[in-house]
Amino acid sequence: MSELPRPPAGALLLSGTVFYALLALAALGWLSQRDRGDAFADAAIGAHGALLGAAAGLVVGCLGAVALGRLARRVPRFRLMDRLTRAMFAGIGDLGAMVFVLMAAIGEELFFRLAVQDAFGLPGSVAAYVLVNSSVGGLRWLPYLLVHAAVLGLLVQQGFGLLGSTVANAIMNHLNLWRLRCR
Repeated sequence: MSELPRPPAGALLLSGTVFYALLALAALGWLSQRDRGDAFADAAIGAHGALLGAAAGLVVGCLGAVALGRLARRVPRFRLMDRLTRAMFAGIGDLGAMVFVLMAAIGEELFFRLAVQDAFGLPGSVAAYVLVNSSVGGLRWLPYLLVHAAVLGLLVQQGFGLLGSTVANAIMNHLNLWRLRCR
């Protein structure tokens, strides 16, 4: 099998950073347009506090990473996702990967779990996340995307705040990149 094309390492990091920064700004701007600027303060930590929010995010992120690792060993479409991810991050060092993971987690959570979920509820947030992400990876990822979006949205809805969902998102992505780089 031929090797997958690799974008220049700096290009992925720069384009990803710009995209996720714009996504975060769009979320905050949309909330402001709707006179919901207070939604960030209300959802940031959550009703259970910072410690429980971060702990819930850590547990969910670790469980998600373990599940993806197991799926990658058993399901061909997840092995394909591993190969594509490994190719995308091949030239990026640890610091670059960490910046990308953090920007992605913050941008996605501000947009999907704060702005979209505030406007359309959990079902709207899940639908928007699945629609956007399946346009990138195709419908074969639909079951994974549905579970991922629902779990992160439930963290916010159940009072663990954006802190919980952002930690879960970042931890899961970081551990998966780490797993792929160590193999």
